[in-house]
Amino acid sequence: MAVDLNLLEQLEMFEGLEHGDLEMLKALFNSIRVREGELLTRRGDPAQNFYIILSGNFMISFKDGKAFTLHEKGDVIGMSTMLEPFDYRGTTLALTDGEVLMAAGDKFNELLRGNARLSETIMRRLNDVIAQRRPFFNDEGASSDADSIAPEV
Repeated sequence: MAVDLNLLEQLEMFEGLEHGDLEMLKALFNSIRVREGELLTRRGDPAQNFYIILSGNFMISFKDGKAFTLHEKGDVIGMSTMLEPFDYRGTTLALTDGEVLMAAGDKFNELLRGNARLSETIMRRLNDVIAQRRPFFNDEGASSDADSIAPEV
């Protein structure tokens, strides 16, 4: 389902972006319904999609047994679409029915590579998310790669 521009403006990830940037993002995202028990990501699979939660409860679990839940509008899933080796580091399970915005990771990355200002804004916000989730990353994976996501200023 198509995404409303007003919805993107409400999300912290895109807060303060210019109208033209929001229009480009709108073209990338689709709203999809998710059913309880559905997997959005599977640890080790190629990271193909980036998600933003609109509603529902989701659990991301890791190889070492650590897990956390996401349930706030605007929470993100699938940041591995932007981090080498571009494989999902966790498995994301829908704990309830919900709705997410989904963008193909390659298209999202392509847009960011072509727009430095937009890229800097998005990457800074993703870096904040990574900092919050750092305790759940294992030593051999995301925590060391996550440091490379922030643009150098």
